[in-house]
This record gives sequence, structure tokens and C-alpha cells, in this order.
Amino acid sequence: MIDHNSMTPLYQQVSNQILSDVASGEFSVNKRLPTEKEMSEQYGVSRITVRRAVSDLVVRGVLVRRQGKGTFLKTEPMRKDLKLEARSFTELCQANGKTPGSKVLEAGVVVPSDPDVIRELGLTPGEKAVRILRLRYADDKPLIIEDNHFPLKYACLLGVDLEKRSLYQYLRKEMQIEISAGSLTLRIVRADAKSAKLLGIPRNTPLLHMWGTTLCGTGEILHTCRQVGYGEDFDIIIR
Repeated sequence: MIDHNSMTPLYQQVSNQILSDVASGEFSVNKRLPTEKEMSEQYGVSRITVRRAVSDLVVRGVLVRRQGKGTFLKTEPMRKDLKLEARSFTELCQANGKTPGSKVLEAGVVVPSDPDVIRELGLTPGEKAVRILRLRYADDKPLIIEDNHFPLKYACLLGVDLEKRSLYQYLRKEMQIEISAGSLTLRIVRADAKSAKLLGIPRNTPLLHMWGTTLCGTGEILHTCRQVGYGEDFDIIIR
């Protein structure tokens, strides 16, 4: 694969071979590329040559280095347009050509302690609400931690398999609820230990925190939502 007698520099040959391996499907989008040591053995060149080849492909926008995780193929970021009507994460993934996924972290009837949730849902002290906490995936990659609180009358949602079904599609089709966007506040935060572990990123990685409400067509509040994620894999369109 690599010709040590060629006039083409070794690092360029390695770069070309990596591109060939990418085109052949040798490297998948969500799988870490081999280490410098592994590639130096695979291609029969020094680790310095591999490092320069990888750096070349990083500059060219083919690869991306993720601190503490390794080197991966760089993919086009997902686009979230805040000007559009209320859209579920499932619909967002589908609009970006991604396969959505969910892992339910918690689902049940709780007494909220979050003052924002209590205020927006209009709860009295000790009053209960429905909490659905999920980790959201796109093409099997964890991207967002989503924490929703609904008024207690939506307790029927706890009987829905929300790892296989879209919450918004269920609300629209099965419950005939018209969904519209409410308030939305954005803030930059850093990943704490829990969110870093769930999202598979280093601690203190900058993330986007979204807090807001979603309404029914009647103007009545449907749920509150607190999301953390939307890292380097997203472009947020605001106007």
C-alpha cells in the first residue's frame, strides 16, 4: 500500500490510503480510527508520519480529533432551526437524515423540586407532575439529555414505549393535541460529571442548555423541557 521508493511523501501516501479506507467503508462514522501506533504498524511507517497524515486530514476537514476519545471521521453538523414550529428530536433527526433513538433514564410521577418547573406548570407546593427524562441519540450517538415535565393529567404517557415511539407523534396522533412552541431560553454551560458520562464527552466540554415550554393549541401549557447537549455536532439557526 505504501511505496517507500515513491517520489510522493510518505505522509501524503498515508493520507491517501486513509481516504481510500474511508471510501471503502473501513472506517465508520461513529467508530474511533486506529491509534497512531496501530496505523503505523498497519501502513508500515513511523508514528510521526501517521501523525502528520492525520493532521493533514484534520486540516482538510476529513477527520476530527476529540479530546480524550481519539480521532473520528468528521460529519456534517445537524441543523436545528429555532424559527420553525415546535419540532421533536425525532423529527429533527429525520429532517437531518439521521436515525433517532432514545434511552429512558427516568419516567414516573414526581413532586418537582425545580422552581422553574413548579412556576411554569402552575403547581402548588407538594403537587405532583409527570417526569420523563431521556437520553437522545442520532445514529446511535448520544447528543442530548432531555428532561420533560407534564401536568399530572398526562400520566398516560408513562404507558407509552418512548424508546421506540416519538412522544410528539403520540401526542398529535393518539391524543389529537396541537403542539406549538412556547418560551425558550438559551445558555452556554459546561458538562458536569453526570452529563459528561451520559454524552460520552470530557468534563467541562461547552454545551448548549435550553430551557423552555411547549403549549397546546389552546394556549395551555403542555410541558416544560430542559435540554443539555447540542455540542459541536449542531448548527443552531436563529434567524
